[in-house]
Amino acid sequence: MPTPACDCCNIRKVKCHGDYPCARCIDNGLTCTFLRRRRKSGPRNIRPGSMVKIWEEQTVSALLAMEETHSIGPYMPGPPPVPHRIPLTLLSIPLRMYGEKLYGIWPLLNAENLIQRLEDDPSNPEIYALATALSGATLSNLNQVIVHKSLMEPLVAESFITEAKRVRSTFDYMEPVTLNTTLTSYFLHIFYGRQPLRTQTAIFYIREAITFAQLYGMHIEDSYSQYPIKDQQVMRKLYFLLFMTERYLCINDGIPTVLESINLPITENEETPEVVSGFLNLVTLFSTPGTDFFSKWTSHSSNVSINRERLLLIQHALQRPLENPDYSNDIQKVDIIVSQHWMRSLAWKLSIQLGYVMLNSKREMNVTYPLEIAQDALGGLSKFSPEAFEAHGPGMEVKIYEIANVLADSILCKPEEQSSLLVGPRETLQCLAGILFSFQVNNPDLRSKLSSKLDVILGRSMVPRGIDAAEKVNEFECDENGFSPSLFLPVPDESLVFA
Repeated sequence: MPTPACDCCNIRKVKCHGDYPCARCIDNGLTCTFLRRRRKSGPRNIRPGSMVKIWEEQTVSALLAMEETHSIGPYMPGPPPVPHRIPLTLLSIPLRMYGEKLYGIWPLLNAENLIQRLEDDPSNPEIYALATALSGATLSNLNQVIVHKSLMEPLVAESFITEAKRVRSTFDYMEPVTLNTTLTSYFLHIFYGRQPLRTQTAIFYIREAITFAQLYGMHIEDSYSQYPIKDQQVMRKLYFLLFMTERYLCINDGIPTVLESINLPITENEETPEVVSGFLNLVTLFSTPGTDFFSKWTSHSSNVSINRERLLLIQHALQRPLENPDYSNDIQKVDIIVSQHWMRSLAWKLSIQLGYVMLNSKREMNVTYPLEIAQDALGGLSKFSPEAFEAHGPGMEVKIYEIANVLADSILCKPEEQSSLLVGPRETLQCLAGILFSFQVNNPDLRSKLSSKLDVILGRSMVPRGIDAAEKVNEFECDENGFSPSLFLPVPDESLVFA
């Protein structure tokens, strides 16, 4: 054991050899004593709260040092100060949020397994970058922040994304490509996809993820056999998430598609097979129209032909009821229902653009068909809370807008006549717009476009009121002019015929 210091040396914080009297006290003419009681030493294991305080202090100090390096004096070679990592105590909070609420949307990673990997291999930058990117995407999608008693201010989604990008810059994540780095790029896309002014950044990261997936061989069936079974399952699910995201961006942003369908994931050996079963329903929806359908929404659409019969086949396929597993969560169910009727709306919109829709045509090629689509959508969505919609971000806003928009176009093409329907086209449009306008605003241009049509069809006083970002909505209810969700039941086919 080291010799204790005398009282004088202890107070002066100088080295004491422990002699009595010690040499320093003799030299300074001090009375050498050993009367001070030694304080109990701190805990051997660092408490979680202490880890958070240490990380916060070191991060702030490092960032300040980096600012001083950039702003004061000439450039000095050498590595800049590096902020320390986010403690696992904090990182595990959004990871468990993902497992509880968003696994149904991105059924890729077991949250507890990922936390364990971080504990077992804390120095692995690849795993840490993946965990921070997933945390940022999760917090962004759920509109949440991390609040901890040891933090001076909440940790927001962007803090985790900044950390993921910082750590990525410390190693060559492009050589060689791995499953973890592909997943990281995908989650970075998810985060930036929720930022209204970062569309190009979001597209860059999805393209990066797609390129990594192809370099990794995910588009080639024969390449899967070289990987463990668990990795194969993650690879297939990730591939189809990229596949569906690319097709959505093709419709929304005119980005050409490059991915083709491969063998679907299986539910065998899955911890939650019902979630994967619901995921497969969504994949089936995005696979149904075929590549030509999506190519018609790009700048090369003139080079693609799609005839009336093909569009009718697509409509018939999209009308079929989908198996909706009883145990899949509401967030996943909403995604499946909205995506189904969004694609039906797009098929009708493409039909009218190509001149196939007529006033007196039957059903799918009739001007009034969007009413059936919208009422089917409302019938499936009326039981869900706003949180189940908002977890999907801007994509959900775009899809519901499109369903409402084609109904508005249908009404404008053929103004409503006298009808005995309890819920007619105008009432259906108002309730659908009410759902859309109850969301936090992600794309104000969409609301402005729809509001202009609603003014003409419903009159300004009947247009649903939008909500502020901070306003909480517990249920979908139309206002005093409107209608209750109990009316949003599917209408039998014969009642869709106007008088």
